[in-house]
Amino acid sequence: MASDRALQRAFTALAFLAVAVPAAAQTYTFSDCKDGATLTVKIDSLISNPPPSFNSGHTLNILFFGDYTLTVNGTTTTYTSVVSGGSLNYTPSIGNLTEFMIQSQDPSVPLTANLEAMGDLIPDGLFPQTLPALSSWNVPTSDYIQYGNPRVTARLDTLGTCTSAGGAPTITNVISAGAFGGFNAITPGTWIEIYGTNLAPDTRQWATSDFDGNIGPTSLDHVQVSVNGQSAYLSYIASNPGQINAQVPYTIPIKQQVQVIVTNNGVPSAPYNVTSNGIQPGMLAPASFNIGGKQYVTALFTDGTYVLPTGAISGVASRPAKPGETIVLYGIGFGLVTPPTPAGEIAPSSTRTLLPLQISFGQSPAQITYEGLAPGFVGLYQFDVVVPQVPDSDLVPLTLTLNTVTSAQILYIAVHE
Repeated sequence: MASDRALQRAFTALAFLAVAVPAAAQTYTFSDCKDGATLTVKIDSLISNPPPSFNSGHTLNILFFGDYTLTVNGTTTTYTSVVSGGSLNYTPSIGNLTEFMIQSQDPSVPLTANLEAMGDLIPDGLFPQTLPALSSWNVPTSDYIQYGNPRVTARLDTLGTCTSAGGAPTITNVISAGAFGGFNAITPGTWIEIYGTNLAPDTRQWATSDFDGNIGPTSLDHVQVSVNGQSAYLSYIASNPGQINAQVPYTIPIKQQVQVIVTNNGVPSAPYNVTSNGIQPGMLAPASFNIGGKQYVTALFTDGTYVLPTGAISGVASRPAKPGETIVLYGIGFGLVTPPTPAGEIAPSSTRTLLPLQISFGQSPAQITYEGLAPGFVGLYQFDVVVPQVPDSDLVPLTLTLNTVTSAQILYIAVHE
């Protein structure tokens, strides 16, 4: 190991004695938004540019002077005039793979960046005046940066900077999930939608890899949300237009104003005040189920057919329900369940809501055979309901009362004998 370090120091010393060749300055920025790491490399001038070899394609190793700017979790360090090596390898035997690795040759600056692409991005095997754009490197699973001692490897999820160019995030509105009523107040455990600007660096939904076991993420691509100082769970972030979907912790205070704050890459928004109610149930009823100015609830038969007037929505299989049939409804904001299931946790196979619930078709209460969290989902409630005997109609009013709170939604369902 000691001899390796001695050789590296000797190599670096010899490089400084070499004559630098002018080259067009070019800058690459590599980012790992999830862990808050961004590395910018500026290639200033070539020290050596040997001809390529063509054993299994072409291989080119260069030396250059470069500048590095490394930001990790909000701390930025700049290194200037660092002697670095650049390796351009083209390997047709494994599917025309072009790899470009940049590595500091100074032991005190442990930085590396790697990019790969399917296809010959350096067709003549010569170091070009301008390297291919970041968008040309199309094998993201092999793109990474390394920094620190001991070395930390960060897989890239953004080819470019993570920080939003527009400045600090700004919240303009917070509502409960729009497809479930879109109320202007929130409640413990419910799903909310946050709107504004500069809320996120990119647009994506959570993935299985974002979960810690069966617990959802409180951070997506270095974006976090707090509600009265407590971390919310994020299922969706969007950069333009700015939107975040988050589940509120069950432990926030009620019957008062609470503060929602979005943090994007370490930069917090100003607090946004919203009212927290004790309970505020909402049934799934998206705008696509508004037919002829009437809002239908989203109800499903066990075979996946929707409960709607037949042919009400083009391309959607639907028919009215019959009295005695069991249908499935979904909701948010129905409070605690037993066994206890914390916010952010994937629901087990069976739970039960603690507060009394009544669902009525017109004036007729329905039998509810299951009322709890939807198994395998986070913060979503499921209700298996037996349709009561009511007169045939495409517009049967559907109402629900949780404890003493009646939902403000005006909903309809189709029932025919």
